[in-house]
Amino acid sequence: MSRNPLIALVMMLVLLVLMSAPARAAAVGRFTMVAGQVDLLRQGKLPAAPAQVNDPVEPGDVIRTKSRSKAQLIFVDDTTLTLAPESRMAVADYVYAPESRERRAVLRLFKGLAHAVVSRVLKIQEPDFTVETMTAVIGVRGTDFYTLLTPNAAYVYLLQGLLSTASANRALPQAVLLKSRQKNRILLDQAPGPALALTRADEDMLKRLMETGVPADLEPPMEGPPGLVLPPSPEGPMPPTIPPLQHIRPKESPGDKR
Repeated sequence: MSRNPLIALVMMLVLLVLMSAPARAAAVGRFTMVAGQVDLLRQGKLPAAPAQVNDPVEPGDVIRTKSRSKAQLIFVDDTTLTLAPESRMAVADYVYAPESRERRAVLRLFKGLAHAVVSRVLKIQEPDFTVETMTAVIGVRGTDFYTLLTPNAAYVYLLQGLLSTASANRALPQAVLLKSRQKNRILLDQAPGPALALTRADEDMLKRLMETGVPADLEPPMEGPPGLVLPPSPEGPMPPTIPPLQHIRPKESPGDKR
């Protein structure tokens, strides 16, 4: 009889600990390849942990590749994402319900170069998969594409599929539609440039940068005939994205260049 109060107290303490622990979101992807030093910041917060193959990724997480390092992930909708050396991306939001053909995916690229292959097309009229950068919003409609960042611009290279590009500045409603083997550039606080033809030199450059990372002084060439420009929409060219998550953009740490 004397032990019952003690047991009850222990069980109550365990319950309180479980209730106070932060709820973990469901995993929406996992690492399929890690080469070199790749960091995973849970909910974008330090300290960073070394990523390993099969580690889960959840909404709010940040992936950071160091120099001479790469990472590849596969998400629950079979989308694959590969990050070049010295890149940083956040999984801002990722919801996938195959039974109702619903998806809401938002990736934010803060630095470097990313190659994404979105194989499942769920919505054509309204993109349910977006990639955001400081200068651009990219709406994906079943696509194989690269997003490359320089200090003042985002470059989009579409190998296959269809996507729309727009300025991150919502006051600039004009969007540009890219079709297979087209590219364009979105400068800071400017409407997207025209859709141009993707060249073999572009592909060679992207393959090289996926191994080396993006040099700070890189200015990719933009040449070719113009493509199709979408008319302005009163509601903007992209669906509303989730509010900015300020905590998922960690500051550079001294070890970033290792």
